[in-house]
Amino acid sequence: MFVTNHVLSGVLVGRLLKKRPGTALLVGVASHLVLDAIPHWGCSSSEPGGTDFLTVAKRDGVLGLAAMASAALAVERPARTATVAAMAGAVLLDLDKPFLYFFGFDPFPVVVQRLHCRIQNESRGGLPNELRFGAAFALADVLTALRARHAG
Repeated sequence: MFVTNHVLSGVLVGRLLKKRPGTALLVGVASHLVLDAIPHWGCSSSEPGGTDFLTVAKRDGVLGLAAMASAALAVERPARTATVAAMAGAVLLDLDKPFLYFFGFDPFPVVVQRLHCRIQNESRGGLPNELRFGAAFALADVLTALRARHAG
């Protein structure tokens, strides 16, 4: 799943658990595993004509960081800590990719690496799911933010 989609799902988790940032962090990690189990886009840069992972990762990373910053500023103050924690938890497991690319090692224990790898459901045809989930999470984030502003 694109890291941006993990961020956007983390916003919902954080707002739902706004008084429990520690729990929001853990549920954010769990949400990552749930989303990775859904068929989603993946690429292999080793295939002839394959999409370059780094090209996609840079764009998705910048978009994900922008989404994190926007969400942190947009959520109401009482939900901010839990929302940031949930977003961090939701993207945590994907730190393996930049660590492997830039430093040559995976920072997670082998048991976590195996679980994360086993749960992945990537395919070259999974892009429509990525886009649908991204749009759905973004819409849900906007609607919950508007609802919170009108309630508060």
